[in-house]
Amino acid sequence: MILKFLGAFISLFLFFGCGGGSDSTSDTDNPTIHIEYTENSSVNSLNPDRGFYDADYELNADTANYNMFEGVLDNGYTLVYAPLNLEEYNTTVVLPDILIGTIAKNLNDANTSGVKLIFRIKYRSVQNEYDPSKNIIMGHLNQLKPILQTYKNIISVVHAGTIGAWGEWHSFTGDYADSNVDYKVNRKNIIEKLVEIFPNKYIQIRTPMHKELLYGSSSAYAEESNEGEIIPLLAFSDDIRAKIGHHNDCVLASETDMGTYPSDNIEFWKSYVVNDSRYAPVGGETCGIGDEDEAALSSCTNALAEFKRLQYSYLNDAYHPDVLQKWKNEGCYEEIRENLGYRLVAQNLTVEQSANNVFLSLFIKNKGYAAPYIRSDVNFILKSSTKEYVFRQDIDMRTFYPQEVKSINASISSESIGSGEYCLYLQIGKNYSAIRLSNNNLWEESSLTNQLACNIIIE
Repeated sequence: MILKFLGAFISLFLFFGCGGGSDSTSDTDNPTIHIEYTENSSVNSLNPDRGFYDADYELNADTANYNMFEGVLDNGYTLVYAPLNLEEYNTTVVLPDILIGTIAKNLNDANTSGVKLIFRIKYRSVQNEYDPSKNIIMGHLNQLKPILQTYKNIISVVHAGTIGAWGEWHSFTGDYADSNVDYKVNRKNIIEKLVEIFPNKYIQIRTPMHKELLYGSSSAYAEESNEGEIIPLLAFSDDIRAKIGHHNDCVLASETDMGTYPSDNIEFWKSYVVNDSRYAPVGGETCGIGDEDEAALSSCTNALAEFKRLQYSYLNDAYHPDVLQKWKNEGCYEEIRENLGYRLVAQNLTVEQSANNVFLSLFIKNKGYAAPYIRSDVNFILKSSTKEYVFRQDIDMRTFYPQEVKSINASISSESIGSGEYCLYLQIGKNYSAIRLSNNNLWEESSLTNQLACNIIIE
């Protein structure tokens, strides 16, 4: 079996734009081809599980006659905030069937629309209301489990939510108040039930102090300790510490982000989040421009540094409008939009041949703020007009950390491939989780793959 590239490969390659240039040696019986690709950062805005998200899409909304997710993709979003507002059911033991049907209908609409969800349950929308009892909450979670698991693939990330005002884990009452002797156990029960429902998703908690209080060694909220952090040995494991990320719903509004970090130890707890953000997602929203000197915190200069340091994956594009407009006025809005989360840029591909094998080596740099947080199947695919060969790669894209270059390497037996003319593709994820490389003219929408090279002849 001999692998060749068509003699006109280089000119065809440049003409069709499968990259941005090429250097190669040209022994047609034993070719080595090296392709350099051209970056295009704007491509990244269409990728899933990252970026600016749209809000709010309440899953309990009565949408019998329409699909509220229709048009989300056309408006430039792949991610939306989709809370489940259960305020009416604070004392209801069993959620009514009509509500379960409504939730199922809305989740199915999101599924057919190709939209991913930031999911949160909430029971309170004002500070002076009361949390439901533990029995009510756990009963509801058990009742919701089947329908949530049915649509687990469209859930991007899960907020711990559920308790506190707006589901943001403050102003607790009843079984969850600090005065309750079992409050830690009761709060942990919520996290652990969500992990049970979504075993392969990250659960995001409102402040790092809550995580350390429940799963570290702090005996009191904000007591300095870091046992709950994700260390490399725990990363991506079933240890519950490895499954908890962070969401900040008042980014850059004050020095403490309005209580996200305690005023007497901001840097310690911010560093805690920085550590975890390498292995678990961080996201959130702004809540306004700070007063006086703190107004500078939301400047482009500071915002860009903050999102890069804390490895932000997503932000609300609906709130706060003053901050979003400030970024547009100062000229960094597009840069933030393109670089939130991952931005995977193909740098070059080398294809070499030995007597019986073809060796592929693709180098990719993550130029975004964070690594991907969804584990994806990764495949090289050789495809002709009549044949297709899929070569699964044992690589975890969650380890493609920001500003690092990594390679995907494969050795393919040429004897197992039928004769023909092929194109080479890279597939990262499937369906609504498929990732496109941030390069010119590589994405093939019909197959949801990245076309790396064509005109490959095997005979």
